[in-house]
Amino acid sequence: MAAGSGNGDGRGGVHAQKVCGFFLQHKGRPCRMLVKAGRRYCGQHLVEENSQETTGQHKRIPCPLDPKHSCFEHRLEHHLTICNARVVMDLPHLRPNCNLRVCGDDVPSKVPLSSLPDEVLLAFISKLERIHADAIDAIRESVLCLDAVEAVIAGCCGSPSVVRHLRQTSSLLAHLQAVNLLDTATNPTCYVEFGAGRGQLTKSLTEAVTDTSKALFLLIDRGAQRYKYDTKLKYNHNINVKRIRVDIQHLNLEGVEGIGGYRHIVGLGKHLCGSASDLALRCLCQHPGTEVAGVVLALCCHHRCVWDSYCGLEVLQGLGVVPSEFYILTALTGWATCNSRDVPSKEEMTSEPQNSDGFEMNPSQEEHPKLLSPKVTMTEKKLMDNRYTRLNLSAQHREEIGRKAKQVLDYGRMQYMCEQGFECSLVQYVARDTTPENVALIASRVAR
Repeated sequence: MAAGSGNGDGRGGVHAQKVCGFFLQHKGRPCRMLVKAGRRYCGQHLVEENSQETTGQHKRIPCPLDPKHSCFEHRLEHHLTICNARVVMDLPHLRPNCNLRVCGDDVPSKVPLSSLPDEVLLAFISKLERIHADAIDAIRESVLCLDAVEAVIAGCCGSPSVVRHLRQTSSLLAHLQAVNLLDTATNPTCYVEFGAGRGQLTKSLTEAVTDTSKALFLLIDRGAQRYKYDTKLKYNHNINVKRIRVDIQHLNLEGVEGIGGYRHIVGLGKHLCGSASDLALRCLCQHPGTEVAGVVLALCCHHRCVWDSYCGLEVLQGLGVVPSEFYILTALTGWATCNSRDVPSKEEMTSEPQNSDGFEMNPSQEEHPKLLSPKVTMTEKKLMDNRYTRLNLSAQHREEIGRKAKQVLDYGRMQYMCEQGFECSLVQYVARDTTPENVALIASRVAR
């Protein structure tokens, strides 16, 4: 009998065992999550059992800190003391909400675009376009390459996704090099990667600095990651790498052990979503100790910016954006990358009338609407019912509006950093076909 095949007596491997009923029911095939005798589900999915099935048994409930996992109800109090999702605040690098902006009573509420009256939406779009024309300069393209990363790309046999991420890493680190922030031999530096994830950016950074023995590589992420690059870096005694699991909202760099032994701090991040970018900038600017020499952040997910953390609020208000319009502005940014093209524009519908077979209609068909196929009639109905078509907001126009909204938010961040004593610029650090979220904020300390 082949290895792993079942023989019906429970000794034939996994296939002879009882597998989780949740997966059998929802996935349609067996899995390797086994269950105890007398139960239907594995330990992870016991929460799916109803009250009748758990009579006389210990009941599992979703964890109140993180409902992605569960725990026994009678052991909830103990579980909360050891749960990995708990927030531990009695650490020197944690200070609750230290990177949030102090809000008054004028906190606006989020309003979906679908609930806005047509005239309000169109009025704000006109206002946005005026602000962009008056205050925002064109973002120049600055695609740079770092030799150390390019060598990896040249020998890479991975998927296009791997190459795409490496190209972004190459350009971001090359921008650090362009403002002389990789010279650790002269200036011992602590590099802080915000939203580090698996730490690929830091992995490449360790190969780019001039002297790894004079650098501290600090990785910040609020989640627990698997297959981290820094686990291998720890075996190199010339590389000082440290990972801290914390929400940037509570991060106090002054409390990080050993950071004071370095002359400079440099912040970096690749695709730091929404409010995380603002929290990172505020975290760096509020650091009272070692001088922050520069920042390179690839910005994305502007629709996730929030009122109490966005660092360029005063700049927006100076441009004429009132509090009630803040979340309209953030919502419009989604049009740049998540624009729906399912409904054709009027031009597409009227340029070449077609029949159901996909061929151009002859004049007699155009003169007699009853001869139109049901498929074309339904498309026309969708066209009439589509709000954006009715408001003459084509997909291309909406995408342009979304990019302008992103640039206004990024302009506010850039001006905030300029007020903190940095020389700043916004650049397209990779081509749009690499990623539509291709804008990075580059900031370096002005020489004194």
